[in-house]
Amino acid sequence: MRSALLVCIAVAAFFANANTTLVDAFSELKLVNQIKVSGQFEQHKKIKVLKNSIVSAGSFSADQSGFVWQQKTPIASTIRMNEQGIYSIDHRGNESQMTNADLYIPLLQALLLQDPVKLSDYLQLQSVADNCINLSANEPLDQVFSAVKLCGTGTISRIVLSEQAGHTTEINLTYAAAN
Repeated sequence: MRSALLVCIAVAAFFANANTTLVDAFSELKLVNQIKVSGQFEQHKKIKVLKNSIVSAGSFSADQSGFVWQQKTPIASTIRMNEQGIYSIDHRGNESQMTNADLYIPLLQALLLQDPVKLSDYLQLQSVADNCINLSANEPLDQVFSAVKLCGTGTISRIVLSEQAGHTTEINLTYAAAN
């Protein structure tokens, strides 16, 4: 009985330290959990077999109840998440429910809201250096992402997603002034 209790305490301490470590990393970079954010993004997707990156730009907004990622260039499209689900809206205005994005979109929402507790469901801290937090993906995201890097002081200004397939996505964020 005593050994079972010690195992339970050790497991609880391990998970508490995993969350605290990510919380501490956010604290070190002065990244504060946000209630509501909006702004602009520029995304550079480097696909291994292509010479140049694919560049897209648009706007985003996120709060605890939802998320909107609106790409304006090169082709207009929108991803929207709310209590009813995750939806994609193409350049013609056609809306469809996304069935394969249930991990990725909540992850992006948690990144934008700078929520280290929610992020710990998806990512593990590897290191903190040069105003960046280096993370690895938990299962099942580790099948897609080999590494995630968050950079910035006060707010996350750059997200770098490295994929297992060798592709890299760099997202630069500019936040709108708080209301």
